[in-house]
Amino acid sequence: MRPFPLSSLWFIFAALLLCSLYAGHVSASPAELYQRSGMAQHQQHFQAALQSAQQRYAGQFPPAVQETLVRNSSQRFEPQGMHDRAQARLALAMEPAAIQQALTFFNSPLGRKIVSAETQASSPASVATMQQGLPTRQLSAERHALIERLGSRLPALELGVEVSMALTGLAAQSANDLLGGLMKIPQQGGTASRDRLREQMRSNLPETLAYIYRDLSDDELTRFAEWAESVGGQAFYRATEQAVRDALNP
Repeated sequence: MRPFPLSSLWFIFAALLLCSLYAGHVSASPAELYQRSGMAQHQQHFQAALQSAQQRYAGQFPPAVQETLVRNSSQRFEPQGMHDRAQARLALAMEPAAIQQALTFFNSPLGRKIVSAETQASSPASVATMQQGLPTRQLSAERHALIERLGSRLPALELGVEVSMALTGLAAQSANDLLGGLMKIPQQGGTASRDRLREQMRSNLPETLAYIYRDLSDDELTRFAEWAESVGGQAFYRATEQAVRDALNP
């Protein structure tokens, strides 16, 4: 079992924030899509990760900085605000027909299984387990190809970068606010930092996806990949990426 880098942990929330859907009604509204996608549960898991980050920084900074960090993060990642921004983006980014296509797929047994796998992976208990290291998995050539195929279509890397940048930037932002601009502390933003973080996560992508979707058969993975590559699937995942970005960046 090899160590699982902490920077890659937020990638789990990428696969977490992909919004799987289940049990839809005939009327396909953005609010229904959001509520039935599992995003509310992923939101709870994100808030747990945020609290862990706050606690981790508590031992690294003076009390005044820690208090500023908690205040800033509570304002920026206020749960209802994140819900509202994500739903608003879904409404703008998806046509009714695309919403219905997504509901149809995720209302299937396969869709419900995908939801279960993703929400389980984002739970605090599962994340804590994965921090200790992912178990070594021997994949057949066929399954490895399927995982690579999924990795090229799911927006997991980009979402992972967004979540990681949002959380790791909190400490520098709080220190800058406390100092009142007297001494600017870099917040590790910009294209270079994003590219570096993306490359760090990229090497863990196949292993992480293989673990998250370990209970799906090769046939189920094939059908999942076909959906992800379809016009409806790509519309869904593009909208999801935009919704998560808006939720994290007020």
